[in-house]
Amino acid sequence: MSDTSNTTTGGQAAGQQPNIVIAPECQDIFVDGVIGAMVRDGVVRINLVNTRFNIDGSQVEHAVVSRMIMSRSGVRNLHAALEQLMGRLTRSADGRRDDDTAEDES
Repeated sequence: MSDTSNTTTGGQAAGQQPNIVIAPECQDIFVDGVIGAMVRDGVVRINLVNTRFNIDGSQVEHAVVSRMIMSRSGVRNLHAALEQLMGRLTRSADGRRDDDTAEDES
């Protein structure tokens, strides 16, 4: 993951890059997807899941491995960032996928 972002966050003037640092306690997590989200008292809660076999291997289950809890404005910022990312993932100017490039723009 890169230490900078192309998105504008709250309080930043348009065109001005926010100062972003990665905290030492920051952890990367892998998730297969999202299942279930709710809004209560202006707070959005999103369940992040991994797909796996149950303990005896007979069925596939979705295990909630983390929850993302954000303000409504944080979710709007996340949505804008994901829209930009989807644009990069679907472009194919030179025949290769954008996610194959070494540079991480997120």
